[in-house]
Amino acid sequence: MTVLSPPAITDTGMAAVVPYRDLRAALATVGAVLNRTNPPPWNGILITGDPGGTLTLTAASSSATVSIRLPGVARSAGRFLVDGWALTRMCTALVRGERRRDTDDQPVLLDGSDPAAPTVTIGEYTVPLTGLPADDHPGDCRPAPTIATVDGDALRDAVDRVLPAVGQQDTLPILTGIRLSLTPGRATVVATDRYRMAIDTLPATVTEPTGHELLVPGKALAACAERWTAPSVQIGRHRAESVRDVDRVTFSCGQITASLVELGEGYPSWRRLADTHSARHTATFDRAAVQAHVGRVLAILNAHPKVTDHIKIMTLTLTPDGLRVAPLLPEHRDRVNAPVLPATTSLTAGTMCWAFNVAYVRDALAALPFDTVMFSGQADADKSVLFTSTDGQAAEMPPYRHLLMPIRRN
Repeated sequence: MTVLSPPAITDTGMAAVVPYRDLRAALATVGAVLNRTNPPPWNGILITGDPGGTLTLTAASSSATVSIRLPGVARSAGRFLVDGWALTRMCTALVRGERRRDTDDQPVLLDGSDPAAPTVTIGEYTVPLTGLPADDHPGDCRPAPTIATVDGDALRDAVDRVLPAVGQQDTLPILTGIRLSLTPGRATVVATDRYRMAIDTLPATVTEPTGHELLVPGKALAACAERWTAPSVQIGRHRAESVRDVDRVTFSCGQITASLVELGEGYPSWRRLADTHSARHTATFDRAAVQAHVGRVLAILNAHPKVTDHIKIMTLTLTPDGLRVAPLLPEHRDRVNAPVLPATTSLTAGTMCWAFNVAYVRDALAALPFDTVMFSGQADADKSVLFTSTDGQAAEMPPYRHLLMPIRRN
């Protein structure tokens, strides 16, 4: 293996020597918000070296900017902007055919002495890439003053649990966000697409007694959270200082900082929706058992030749002896039979039935953190039902809640 001699620190142009393992992880971290189909500079990764030896890689989109700092690897100060997809692919190509354990510690030389044609060197290969104009790039992001500190794993898990309920329609950008409600002692994470709402709560150290209400892009937050490795996350808030500026929320975890644009006002009143939920009918059941049958129901609906709608509908029926999940077919519905699954229900006679988008029920069960599920609902199809789980839940924290709107049947 060829060992690169680190260049001396100079003022002629930026250079850095980075272990391949660290560069690969850094490119994946900033690449989480990078859209390679965007025009320059939004398809680029900004590579900056400072006089103290820290190398910073930054990628940006219209909703998020992510920076990762690698201390002690920059050999000179400066910066250059390069197509992020091209750099990532080239680094992979330059070690093609080698075993990972042989390449992890291999040094990578990033040389931006010519910002128009920066080069990457691994082993005996040096390849130039096309530099991009960096003037319009927002630059690396810095943490805003801390307003809350949370456990990194707990926040990542909470984001993962509410992510299925994040809206997918860009025509309703407010619903594509994740709401962070910060109050003394806790952080509440909320997402809704109007048909379902997921709510999770975790301990937090909040600096202000009045708290904060934050709304940030859901997918961007989830992508950044996947790369957190430090024990805690510091949440900061930057208020716009001019009409050309925007409000931002920063998440700092170790050497990674993500700056997400706030989505503004108009988010649904999640507290009112959650706190006013009432139940007339309840069931308690084992999640894995019901989850397996919901998966089977979805497979039946996908296989049935008469089911052509992209929304597949299932029924959930409570009986005195348990519950039943079944496919709702467009024809011969009365001939469908499904087993009664073990459950403790509130019914002493008769049955109670709701219809749901089967994918939504699948997502709700997958997001629940514990094995025993509690279902509660009303007879009115216009009222939401609730899936929750409290096994192992800390007494001072509300449990994860997943509210779901039934489908009105003809």
